[in-house]
Amino acid sequence: MNALMLVGSPKGRNSSSFLLGSRLAEGMGKHGVTVRVEFVHQGLRTEEGTRRLLDAVGSSDLLVLAFPLYVDSLPAPLTRLLELVAERRGSSAYPGAPRLAVVIQCGFPEAHHCDTAVGICRLFAVRTGMRWAGALAMGMGGQLARGFRKLPGGGRNILEAIDRTAESLARGDDVPGEATELFAKPLVPRWMYTLFGNLGWRMQMRKNKSRRPMSYRPYAQ
Repeated sequence: MNALMLVGSPKGRNSSSFLLGSRLAEGMGKHGVTVRVEFVHQGLRTEEGTRRLLDAVGSSDLLVLAFPLYVDSLPAPLTRLLELVAERRGSSAYPGAPRLAVVIQCGFPEAHHCDTAVGICRLFAVRTGMRWAGALAMGMGGQLARGFRKLPGGGRNILEAIDRTAESLARGDDVPGEATELFAKPLVPRWMYTLFGNLGWRMQMRKNKSRRPMSYRPYAQ
């Protein structure tokens, strides 16, 4: 099986999306899947890179999108690539191939904020004749910047969900429901995440010598 991992974060290898996607790719590799990783933002900068991405999608058995939530949706370059894929596939694409799975994370405390973006990807699969294989979605994605080892509990739920998903996708099956539930479990209590999140914003304000309070809303009338 040939799988293509498309990382949609502009941060590239320094992103949480790459951290999650590379772990999934490693897991699938252990089960005999050949995984190719591409960075969408880099590829779309040139015609040659764009053609390479489109060719890679066309030749893959499994397509995995790993990206952060941007305004309840996908990052713009990833959206653009999906538009190009849809244009190329047209009505000549082989139904059910490739399969499409998604790994998405957001900075909100709750994973359900990713639902709209997951729905967009599911609809894309239907419209382009791909087989929808499911999604892993999580909140509190900002904590991933420190790596798995520094997460509460060592990120046990996240890693287990990814490993189960890797095994299932390698067999030709979908993302397991129990993996989706594990992946969506909060890493810490919501109040704690909000507390430290607000503290981080205040530290940035102090660092940048901001003179306005966090509650300042100049355009709210």
